Amino acid sequence: MLTSMILGILTIVLALAFSLLHLAAAFSAMKQKNYSLGNTCILVGTSLALAIFYFVPVATILLWIVGSSIVCYGAYWNGQQKEKQHISHHIVRITTAIIITVLFILL
Repeated sequence: MLTSMILGILTIVLALAFSLLHLAAAFSAMKQKNYSLGNTCILVGTSLALAIFYFVPVATILLWIVGSSIVCYGAYWNGQQKEKQHISHHIVRITTAIIITVLFILL
């Protein structure tokens, strides 16, 4: 019982950190008048990922998968546009999204 409660809290904290970090990055880019497709994808994906806290569990998992996938694609697209890919950043981002997805499924 305690383990599942700790797992739930950890999942929520990780999901919030992932979403809010990318939301801050999207707003920062928008503030600098950078309205590229990548930044728009990050903003939309983050909005979907944050919407998980208002839905039932099955919808939560689906919204998280779609939202985090759009965020990862938007970050990749930004790297393509700047012609400067940081592969390690993408690996960390995708791995984090997969770990959070697995944690959601385990709940």
